[in-house]
Amino acid sequence: MFPAAASAVSCPPVADDPRTDRRGLLRAFAAVGGAVGCGALAVPTVRFLVAPTQGGAGAGRWIRTVPLDSLPEGEPRRVSLVADHRDAWTLEKDVELGAAWLVRRGDGVSAWSTVCPHLGCAVDRASGGPGFYCPCHDSGFDPDGRRLNGPSPRDLDALETRVEDGYVMVEFQRFRQGTPEKEPVA
Repeated sequence: MFPAAASAVSCPPVADDPRTDRRGLLRAFAAVGGAVGCGALAVPTVRFLVAPTQGGAGAGRWIRTVPLDSLPEGEPRRVSLVADHRDAWTLEKDVELGAAWLVRRGDGVSAWSTVCPHLGCAVDRASGGPGFYCPCHDSGFDPDGRRLNGPSPRDLDALETRVEDGYVMVEFQRFRQGTPEKEPVA
C-alpha cells in the first residue's frame, strides 16, 4: 500500500517553482551587493594602512630658498628650509624642516647642513675667522665645510643645490649622526 500511494503523489521539479527562481535571483543580488560593499570598504582601508609606509626614506626633497642675487659672494648665509611636511596621515603647511649654510661662488652655490655630524648640535659661524663651529663639543670646520678639529667624525654634510628661476634650490636631507660615513636617514 505504501508504494502505490507514493507513486500517486508527484512533486513538481524544483526549477519550475517560481518562488525558487525568485529566491535564487535575490541570493545572487545579495552576493553581488555584498562583494561590491566589501570592495568599497577595502580600498580606503588599504590606502589608510599603506599611507605611512610611502615616502622617501633617505630621499631628499628640493626646497626653494632665497634669490641668488641676495647672496653676497663668498660669505656664508644661514637660511631656513621651509616646506609642506607630510607625516603619515597629517599634512602641515610651511614647516621649518631645517636650515642650511649657503655660500655663493659666482653663479654656483654650495650648501651645508647646520646640524653637526657629531651629536646633532647647531653649527654656527666661527667667531674667530672664516669657517664654522659647533659650540657644544668644540668641533671646527673650514669655510668649505671640512673638519678641522673636535670630535665630529666627518666634514659638514654637504647638500645638493641648483639655481632655478633665479632662486637657490636646496635638496634637504637628514644624515645619521656619529658615523664617519655620510648616511641619509628618513
